Amino acid sequence: MFPKRWRSREKKSQLVQRFDWIFPKNSKKLILVVKKNTEFSGNLRVCADLILKCGKHKVFVYKDDSMPSSIKIALKKQGIIVLEPNSWRSFYHILTSGTCVFSHVPRDAHLTKKHKDRKVLGLWHGVAFKNIESQMLSVADSKMQLIKNNAKLYDLLIASSEIDKQYMAKSFLVNEDIIDVIGLPRYELLKSSYLFDELLDWQKKKLNGIKSDRKFILYAPTFRENGSSAFDQIDNKEWLLLNKFLEDNNSVLGLRPHSYDNKRPPLITEDMDNIVWLSQEVFTESNLILQFVDILIVDFSSIWIDFLLLDRPILGFAKDFDHYCNQERGFAYNFDDTFPDIFAHNFKDLTQNLNQLLANDSQFTEYFHAKNKFHRYSLQTNYLDTLAGSLKRLKII
Repeated sequence: MFPKRWRSREKKSQLVQRFDWIFPKNSKKLILVVKKNTEFSGNLRVCADLILKCGKHKVFVYKDDSMPSSIKIALKKQGIIVLEPNSWRSFYHILTSGTCVFSHVPRDAHLTKKHKDRKVLGLWHGVAFKNIESQMLSVADSKMQLIKNNAKLYDLLIASSEIDKQYMAKSFLVNEDIIDVIGLPRYELLKSSYLFDELLDWQKKKLNGIKSDRKFILYAPTFRENGSSAFDQIDNKEWLLLNKFLEDNNSVLGLRPHSYDNKRPPLITEDMDNIVWLSQEVFTESNLILQFVDILIVDFSSIWIDFLLLDRPILGFAKDFDHYCNQERGFAYNFDDTFPDIFAHNFKDLTQNLNQLLANDSQFTEYFHAKNKFHRYSLQTNYLDTLAGSLKRLKII
């Protein structure tokens, strides 16, 4: 293990930079890098499935933080080697890997310099709706320098549509030539036909039990930069009213926190029969949850862009809309022209909108404008194949 004085992100980056040129890279060694405070999921998972299917690489997962034991066990059963944080062994594999795949950015594996024999792939974890990277409302000089440095490292970024490609290039300060519009690999997880490992199969059975014969409504807000929780916008009286509303309408509400938000549900909801906490640690795949969802409620999270592919109703809700627009991240696109349906700014309007959907038994809603804007492909596409095409072009598989 590393001495404590070497465990800061800065120190680790210095170590990798110092020794990176010494170690030869193994083109058959691939590392999937999970960002701290998130879990192995989404694009990384589907990429892992593809690489394992090809059978030509030794596959590793690295996270500079602890990882739930359930995920570790599931990865090991698949033949994936889990690298522990602050370990010399982990650093050896980072230094000798021929391909590094990121859900976020290269600094999550302490990379700061380009190496001619290592491919760096950015499988960003979603389609941007709120501003990211260089396009955030306020970016410190040091952060901007990191973004500029990372831009030199990438061999591939991916996008879901042409407009998403343009925004990714602008946000990451890269040339559009390295961005492939292939759709996000995680869209495969929206398909009930996708073959899951034991862990996800268990999660699927749990979700099926939660839904039972009820309407499944999901509330999946994003995090707030100031540290407050989106769930705190609903007060105790409103939670009680909402629970009664759900009971009267034979519905269940899943609460899906962002990985940077609270780790526990609002206290008053813990004993409610019709409200369920779907933590990132237990339910690792948001798109698996979306398979079961009849109505999605969001604020500024881009999860609704994935949900567009399922052609089901989407509602917006946030009491702090003006604050978020003007003082937090702001949006990648004009909000009113882009958000696909009604957006409620208070609890009363939210319940009225929900009531209307449930009364009409709305099941199919296709948002043509938003869908065409953010998706080149549909769920008829095999996103393993589109990803494979990009990896073949780079001679990784």
